[in-house]
Amino acid sequence: MFTFIKRAQELLALLKKNKGLWFTTLFIISIIGISVSMYIIMTMTDRVSEKVYKSMLDSYELKLDAKVQSKHEEFKKIAAVIQQDEVLLSALEVDNTTIIDKFKKSLNEEFLKNGFTGLSVDFVSAINKNKPLRNTVNTIISSKRSLFGAEVLDNGVFFVYFVPLRKNESVYGVLEIKESVHAFKTQLTKEGSQYLFLLDKKMLPTLSLEEKADKYKEINENYVLKQDEYNTKFASTISEIDFEKIKQLRYALDSNYFRVAKKITDINGVDIGLMVSGESIDASGGFVNIAGDMTNTVTTVALGLVISIILFLF
Repeated sequence: MFTFIKRAQELLALLKKNKGLWFTTLFIISIIGISVSMYIIMTMTDRVSEKVYKSMLDSYELKLDAKVQSKHEEFKKIAAVIQQDEVLLSALEVDNTTIIDKFKKSLNEEFLKNGFTGLSVDFVSAINKNKPLRNTVNTIISSKRSLFGAEVLDNGVFFVYFVPLRKNESVYGVLEIKESVHAFKTQLTKEGSQYLFLLDKKMLPTLSLEEKADKYKEINENYVLKQDEYNTKFASTISEIDFEKIKQLRYALDSNYFRVAKKITDINGVDIGLMVSGESIDASGGFVNIAGDMTNTVTTVALGLVISIILFLF
C-alpha cells in the first residue's frame, strides 16, 4: 500500500516537472471523466423518460377503459328508461311494427337533434319467426342475458348493448343500443387528447359495399382508417409510426405525437382493430414536454457539476 502511494507521488512529481505532459494527462483524464459522466447521466435520464412514458401509457389506457365502461353505464341508463314504456313493450310482445318503428324513429331523431350523431336504438321482435336474425341477437334470445361490447356490422363499427325483453321467463324481443366507435373522438378532443380507430383489414368483408366505398384508407398491411371521420394531422400521420414498436411497447413517440394503441376485441373475442389515443409533443403542459424539459434540465445541471469539478482540479 505504501509502495503504491510512493509510486503515485513520484509519478505526479514527474508529471509536474514536465508541464506539457502534465496538462496533456489532465486533459485526457478530464475528457474520459466527462465522457463516462455523460454516459451515466444520459442513461439515467433515458430511464427517467421511459418511466414517464410508461406512466403516460398507463394513464391513456385507463382513460380509454374508463370511456368504454362509461359507455356501458350510459347504455344501461338509456335501456332502463326505455323499459319503462309499457306501450312500446306491449307492441313488441305482439310485433306491432307500426308502434315500434314510430317509437324508434322518434327516439333516434331526438338523439340526432341533441348532437349524438352516432347513437341509435333498435328493437327486434322474437315473435316473428319468418324474419332472419343475426347470430348475436339469437344468442341474446337463447341466453336471456344482456351483453355489451364492440361489433362490426354492415354499416360500421359500434359499441353495442343488448337487453333481452322478457315476460314469464320468455324472451319476446331484444333492445339494441349502439354508438359508433368514432364517437370517442369528440369526447377526447374536448379533454385535450387525440383519438382515432383503426379497423383490422380482415373485418372489411363484414362491411357493406356502400360503407366501404372510397371511405377507408389503407394504413399498412393490417389496418385501415375511415378517413371521412378523421380530418386531423393525428390521423394523416398515423401511417408514419412504427407498428412493430407500438405492438411491443403499446406506445410510440415520433416527431409529432405521443400515441397509445389499445387492441379491441368484439363480443365474440375476435380482434377487430386498435383504438389509438395520444397528444401532440408540442402541447403546452403535456407529459411529453414535461419529460423533455426534465431530461434537459437534469442533463444541463449534471454536466455543469462535472465541468465545475474538472475546472476545480485545474
